Parts: sequence; C-alpha cells; structure tokens
Amino acid sequence: MGLDTYALNSTATDSLPDQLFTHIEPCLIGGMFSGNGGGASFRGKCYSEYVESVTGVSLYQEEIPTDTVKMMADKLESASKETPQYGDPTFQEKKALAQWFRVVANENGTVGGWW
Repeated sequence: MGLDTYALNSTATDSLPDQLFTHIEPCLIGGMFSGNGGGASFRGKCYSEYVESVTGVSLYQEEIPTDTVKMMADKLESASKETPQYGDPTFQEKKALAQWFRVVANENGTVGGWW
C-alpha cells in the first residue's frame, strides 16, 4: 500500500508552504500526489519502516499531532548522525528527514498521511 506524507498547518486544513523546506537537500522520494519530495511532502512508504524504528510512531496515520512530531524530530536528528544500517535511508535522506520533521515541529504543524 502506498503512503504520501504531508506537512500540515496546526489546524490540519492546509499544507505548510514548500518555501519552508527549500534549505533541505531535495533527496527524499516523491509520491504520486506528493510532488518530487523536495517540499512539504514526500513518499512516506519509502521511509515508514525507518521512521517507525527510530521514533516508535507509524506514518500510517491520518494525522500525527504536533507534540508527537516534535518528539519524532528529536529522535530523527539523533539517528541522522548514526551510520546507516542495511535497508536504512542514506545519510542524505536521514538528514533530510530529520530536517523535514524539525521544520514541521518548529511551525507547530502536524504530519498527515494519505494512502
């Protein structure tokens, strides 16, 4: 099953602006409806196992609340410094995921999933 992951504003009614993510290397995989992965969305299916193993939170949710996103950003930042294991995203992808979640956390946003 596919999964596209979106950065949403705090009311979960609209995506955060892509401009907030322009400093992140555009290396995350895009999805059918999530653009090229270089903005406020990416193909969550490709990173769901890694994110869940690091944070304990599944991306397969309609909405992940702000407090949980902040915790996920902290854990992903720590894990981004570790050597990738077999099946993990690359160093660049791990860093980009950590930065992506940090932007959402700093904006008090939520993370939405669509599959």
